[in-house]
Amino acid sequence: MQLLEPALVDRIVHESMAVLENTGVLIEDAETFSKVRALGLPGDESSMRIRFPRATLEQALRDAPKAITLHDREGTPHSHLADDRTHFVPASSALRILDRKTDQVRDPLTADFVEYVKVCDGLDHIAYLSTAFIPTDVPKDIADAWRLYLHLTHSKKPIVSGAFTAFGVRPMAKMMECFRSDKQDLIDRPMSIFTCCPNTPLRWSEDSTQNLIDCAEAGIPIEVVPVLLLGMISPCTLVGALVLHTAEVLSGLAIAQTVRPGTPVAFGGAPASFHMRLMTNPMTAVEVLRVYCGYAQIAKHLDLPSQAYLGLGDGKFNDAQAGAESGIGMFLAAMAGFNSVSGPGMLDYVNCFSLEKLVFDDELAGQALHFARPTTIVDDLPAGPLIEELTRDGHLLTSEHTLAHWEDELYIPGIMVDRTNREQWENAGSPTQKDRAAKRIESLLADYEPQPIDREFAQFAQDLLRGASSETDFTFPSIGK
Repeated sequence: MQLLEPALVDRIVHESMAVLENTGVLIEDAETFSKVRALGLPGDESSMRIRFPRATLEQALRDAPKAITLHDREGTPHSHLADDRTHFVPASSALRILDRKTDQVRDPLTADFVEYVKVCDGLDHIAYLSTAFIPTDVPKDIADAWRLYLHLTHSKKPIVSGAFTAFGVRPMAKMMECFRSDKQDLIDRPMSIFTCCPNTPLRWSEDSTQNLIDCAEAGIPIEVVPVLLLGMISPCTLVGALVLHTAEVLSGLAIAQTVRPGTPVAFGGAPASFHMRLMTNPMTAVEVLRVYCGYAQIAKHLDLPSQAYLGLGDGKFNDAQAGAESGIGMFLAAMAGFNSVSGPGMLDYVNCFSLEKLVFDDELAGQALHFARPTTIVDDLPAGPLIEELTRDGHLLTSEHTLAHWEDELYIPGIMVDRTNREQWENAGSPTQKDRAAKRIESLLADYEPQPIDREFAQFAQDLLRGASSETDFTFPSIGK
């Protein structure tokens, strides 16, 4: 899907590079500013702004890999982020969850996260996992690493993760290295992609900048995710927003490539609109969807893997609004060819995670992927013989062509999408969507197969996390068997 004329894409990239040359980015912490300066990037100490010569940006684009291959816990290639290959992933990092049994919003706990990993691990169309929400029963300064630990102990799939503190990446990298022979092996076979967010407009905080540097040094793939607010801290027009968005991504890309040329970086984003009357930040607003589709083209123009926050809902519940916003986002993401799409399971401006929504979104993801498949001739041209058979027999239900191709061509959703007629539905007990979600979740939990790890890793990781926390008097929550 093409939203922008090619000449306009060229001009947007040109303008964004000019912004980085002339205005640059603000590094908000003096010590971190010195670290970036020490990399060889020109900066002004009085303003703490780093500027990026066009030659530096062009070299960074040459150094950046054109694809990212994520591997599972055992080191086997799992997902290849390139071309128009789309992978749907749960969104990150909600502060609350919608309790599926009480329908009340509450703080998440470790037990909720373990349940989420077990359910997500078995979904058909969710390619890999994310640190979807933040358990509140561990100290805040290690909550990011704790989520990674819970994932590593319950799933072999890759994960989208990241750190909320300036020191958070290092212990997380050490945990992942436990599943590789050494640091270089983790670089060669990464199991995670970490999110690094600039502070719009054109600012990098101490935490985000240090995370960017640490990820590049550890060889952890990065998705640079600007969070524009159209009309507030971003131009409200499409082209102006895309110039700013592209500049922020390229600034992170350039810093990462300066630290370690060849660091995998995805062109990401989580833009939102500013509601001029309610002062809220909808991420599914129609103008925001245009920003997503626009920067998908820019990412492909620059030959970079792409990421987007699409397939989520801004409302509070699993209602018609959530279904519409999530479905529209997923179909656009697949049509635009985004490589990694964070969004399934999320409500309320990325503040609330719902396991019920996740299992429904898994079905939406399956349909979006089916829709976006390349169109090919499937024994149906020339069509004359097939049409003659249809007119002769009055149907094609038992034709060789149907029998050969219907399973690939006619998508049959699971129980989360109601395809029954009324009589069939009533005979099944008239299940509601909530009933179907409960049945699907319980089935996935029952089918979950434990992913055993060495006890030595559990002890190592917990010792590592305890040493990284400023709190000393706490007990790790039980994570079950």
